[in-house]
Amino acid sequence: MNAFNDSGQTDLSIHFGEFLATIGAWTMPALAESVNLARTQVAQILELEESLDLHQAIAVLSELVANSIIHATTELQVSLERWQYMIKIVVADANDQPPVMRSLDVAVDCGRGMHIVDQYSDLWGYEITDQGKRIWAGFTSK
Repeated sequence: MNAFNDSGQTDLSIHFGEFLATIGAWTMPALAESVNLARTQVAQILELEESLDLHQAIAVLSELVANSIIHATTELQVSLERWQYMIKIVVADANDQPPVMRSLDVAVDCGRGMHIVDQYSDLWGYEITDQGKRIWAGFTSK
């Protein structure tokens, strides 16, 4: 898995191809219930994508939404984007702090979220925006 951010010079169109459409978008409050709401909404769309591992995509979505709720504590936007070669899950919030990949510690009950994102997605990254940040995870569409 590779992570990219806006400071890199990598041309992500090699991985994603052309942007085709936003296939779903939701605004949610920074509440624990939003994790389940996001899972339900996204699963209804992604269950039709036979080329994706739905369980892995939902696990990644859950981590991204939970991280936004915990660390940004702002309203968040979840969107699904269809690209030529990938489906992209995007979570945007008003906190401009980039995600942190913490070292794994079995004695601590938290800090594994970005490891799950890294393990289950084909590609992930983030962009700092004028409004905060967008963290995304891409899943190869076959």
